[in-house]
Parts: sequence; structure tokens; C-alpha cells
Amino acid sequence: MKYLNHSKLSLVLPILLKVMVGFGASLAISSVQAEWTELDKNEDAAYFWDKESVKAIHVTRYAWTLTDLPKSTKGPTGDDYQSLLTRWRVHCKTDMFIKISESYYDKPQGKGKEVASFDDPEWRIGERPIRPGTYVAILKKELCSNPGS
Repeated sequence: MKYLNHSKLSLVLPILLKVMVGFGASLAISSVQAEWTELDKNEDAAYFWDKESVKAIHVTRYAWTLTDLPKSTKGPTGDDYQSLLTRWRVHCKTDMFIKISESYYDKPQGKGKEVASFDDPEWRIGERPIRPGTYVAILKKELCSNPGS
């Protein structure tokens, strides 16, 4: 069996990297095409969650939510957006949550162009209390009320 020498390896690695990035992008796109269930709706926004995205680890739950706005709004980078995908970690016992990741889209339902994204590198230490009456409180109830989830 022949082994790849350094020059051949340097040609193969960029191709392999592109394939891996493409695969990762396809996984991200599949989250946008999730089956969304409504959590809450008011005149400012509609909030949804993806039941299939829920991952249970001990007393915490990880899940994706979708926020749809009735009209475009300026995002944190100055670009207009109309929907927002957020990855959450919710602690079922302490009523605390953390936003892990956010992606802003120029069209409703997480469609169109992603105009901004933020991943919190310090998410493990950024817990915040869940305020009663918020869509995060409704999400926590959905995530934590089923002992099997």
C-alpha cells in the first residue's frame, strides 16, 4: 500500500476541508427546514420551537427556537432581518437559561439570506433567570414537563 507524501497530502486536505464545511452547512440548513410548533404570538413577534431538535442531558435541555417578526427590523449588525433562529440551553431545575447561538435571516421562517450570526464563546458561564410570562418560560415548560424528553 502506498502512503501519501507531504505534497499529495497538501493537495487533498483543502478538498477534504471543503467537503466537511459543505456537510456542516447542509446540517445547518436542515435546522432551518425544521417542523416548527408555535410557543407564543403577539403583535411584535411569533415564537416557535422545534421538538425534534431537543437534546436532553441530565436536567438540561438544548433546543432551537424561531422568532418571526411581522416586518423587517434592523439587526445588531445594521442589516434588516425578519426572523431569528436561536439555540438554547435550559436548566429544568434552576429556571435558568443560556443563549448559545443566534442566526438572523432576511425572510420569515429562517429563510432567505443569513445576515448575521453570533455564537457565544462564554455560554457556559452566562446563565440568566427565566422570567415568568415570557416565551422562554413557555419553552422551559414544554422542554422540561416531559420526563422522557
